[in-house]
Amino acid sequence: MLGTYVFSKSLDDTSVACGCTTWLGGATSLQDPNKRFLEKSASQFDIPQVLQFSYVYQLPLGRGKQFGGSMNSVVDAVIGGWQTNGIWRFDNGMPLSLSVSNSRPLPTYGAQRPSLLNALQRNNGSDWLNQYFANPQDAVTPAAFTVGNAPREISTVRAPGTATTALSLFKQFKLSQLREGSFMELRAEAFNALNHPQFSPPNLTVGSSAFGKVTSQANSARQVQMGLKLYF
Repeated sequence: MLGTYVFSKSLDDTSVACGCTTWLGGATSLQDPNKRFLEKSASQFDIPQVLQFSYVYQLPLGRGKQFGGSMNSVVDAVIGGWQTNGIWRFDNGMPLSLSVSNSRPLPTYGAQRPSLLNALQRNNGSDWLNQYFANPQDAVTPAAFTVGNAPREISTVRAPGTATTALSLFKQFKLSQLREGSFMELRAEAFNALNHPQFSPPNLTVGSSAFGKVTSQANSARQVQMGLKLYF
């Protein structure tokens, strides 16, 4: 069994979370080229807490095992030789990058970011899919040719976090008649085994009628695959 817990904070002035390569290695909006220090914020890939654990467990049941060591070979073929594996991950989610629908920056400046009257907070009610922010009215479009005060990445509210599980179940059938030590392995593997939806970030364009609405799912529905593997 392997378990890890990460508590961290990452700050920078340009970054990407997608693993892709862009100019200078990150998002280079540079809203005010004369004040580059305004770009400093939480990294786009910053995730404060990550809990993950995985395991491989061979059930102690069957011939030669702790329980049922001398059981009939037919019974052993049914209930013996089972193994289960799992990978579980939980995290907070990444920070959010706001933009405005009608950006009117000064010439040579980067696109405007919105101004925040108060720090945005997440809506913890039942309608958060339709309005992710508890106070969306506090994100406003700045006046033309001015610089908005929103940070490059806001961390007071984050994208929906991850809660995902991958599980598998293996069964081994001995094939000593074929060759000494040979066996057949039946594998059943489930990704997103609990069929838990993970949602994408909400619409982050201030001034858009869709601002704050979650419209897509970030992961896939449960996927199950089965296979046979021969060891000889």
